[in-house]
Amino acid sequence: MFLSNRAQSEWGSIYLIIVFIIAALVLIALVKPMFKQSQEVALRQPVLKN
Repeated sequence: MFLSNRAQSEWGSIYLIIVFIIAALVLIALVKPMFKQSQEVALRQPVLKN
């Protein structure tokens, strides 16, 4: 019984790590294009100097 609980706990942590990796990849995939687009907009805008 202890062996099976320990094995489930190890698999649970592995699944948790996999979920965090997938979430990080999705976040990067969504955020990176936004930063690229904002850089392009910033390059097109004239810089205001006083």
